[in-house]
Amino acid sequence: MTTFSSTTPRRRGGGLPGAVAAEWSKLWSVRSTWWCLAGAVALTVLTAPVIGATMANNRGEDVGVPVGEVAVATVYVAQFALVALAMLAVTAEYASGAIRTTLQAVPRRGVLLAAKGAVVGLVGLAAGTVLGLLGAGVGALSLGDRALVAGAPVAGTALRTGVCLALLGVLTVGAAVAVRSAAGTLTVVFVGLTVLPVVLQASDAGPLVYLAERMPNAAGGVFMNAGGGPYGAWTALVLLVLWSAGVLFLGDRVLRARDA
Repeated sequence: MTTFSSTTPRRRGGGLPGAVAAEWSKLWSVRSTWWCLAGAVALTVLTAPVIGATMANNRGEDVGVPVGEVAVATVYVAQFALVALAMLAVTAEYASGAIRTTLQAVPRRGVLLAAKGAVVGLVGLAAGTVLGLLGAGVGALSLGDRALVAGAPVAGTALRTGVCLALLGVLTVGAAVAVRSAAGTLTVVFVGLTVLPVVLQASDAGPLVYLAERMPNAAGGVFMNAGGGPYGAWTALVLLVLWSAGVLFLGDRVLRARDA
């Protein structure tokens, strides 16, 4: 039987909880995190009035505009500030060489990746919810009497926005671990979220259009709007989870297969 004396060292803060605590501290200790969040807020404040006015013009006079729809449309712009935050949580360590120290502290690579995904996902959930509420608020102020505001739908839209951005953040972490460079990750994620779906839709080929409608950004839009697409909100959430889990799994395989 093993006994511990007062001088016997004991392990503390290890495993996944310790890794999450370390990743949380690292994320908030760098200025890029704050700049990315500030950028997301600025993009929301600047684009919500423009998007609201465009929706109002398209609907004609005396037709109300749901501010939740304005918030969702605004997120399509602001999301890339949070994508940058998630990307830098990984690529900054590769650029500086700090990833070697990180892997010495957390040698189990699956635990490390899970910790990064959990921290980025939590920040994305909180930030996305705030951005959803902010987009709806700014949209309501800019639309005036034409704004359609209902407390429960707006709150639900904001929460779904947070969930969507949390999952996109996890997806970005997986891509960043696989690619390692900031420019490469941003290109891959930007193309995957915006360019590729447009190209597939423009092909007019049935299977390609079907795929485009089920890619992350399309599924995110359906989920944040609680439906209104070729499938329901719950199906959209399942698609988002599958995309995020799949890319994170790919990142895990690449991380295990190579040196830092």
